[in-house]
Amino acid sequence: MRFKRVIPVLAVCLIVLPSVAGAELKIGYIDSDEILAKHKPFQEGEKEVQRYRMELEKEFKKRQNELEKMTETYERQALLLSEKRKQEEQRAILQKQEDLQRYLSEISAPQDGKLAKKSQEVLAPIIRGVNTVVQRLAKESGFDFVFNSSTLAYANETHDLTVKVLEELQKEMEAETKQSDRSGR
Repeated sequence: MRFKRVIPVLAVCLIVLPSVAGAELKIGYIDSDEILAKHKPFQEGEKEVQRYRMELEKEFKKRQNELEKMTETYERQALLLSEKRKQEEQRAILQKQEDLQRYLSEISAPQDGKLAKKSQEVLAPIIRGVNTVVQRLAKESGFDFVFNSSTLAYANETHDLTVKVLEELQKEMEAETKQSDRSGR
């Protein structure tokens, strides 16, 4: 799997390198997993998404329990019910099952489910901010390319910009805190 992601990177390098053979190419990389793991706003965002997931799971379990109770009640009383009443109860159980399945789809659809939307709403702005810092740092330092280390088979550690990106993110957070302190006074 990791090998498949390396091939596009190699293809880009093979296309770009001959065209800039006379110029010195400056390439760096970052470990985005490490950056996100150590970036406090991202950690807080993940916690918020996790809390929301737990709320959705709680609601799902509640609905699931209601269906189980409904089914158990029907099974206990089935012998005593008229055929008409049995059919009504069976339809109600079937409707509850369909509602539960629909709810599960609403919350867990990979693209437009409630959980995916919440994750996108909370985490996307943070990731955009990290990308902005990476781009700014790359431009200021004269890098032609900055790759994500997850797609690299090998990279010399001297080209790792991860720590610099984390430092810049920290500086931004401190500046925002000072700014909000000043405006709060």
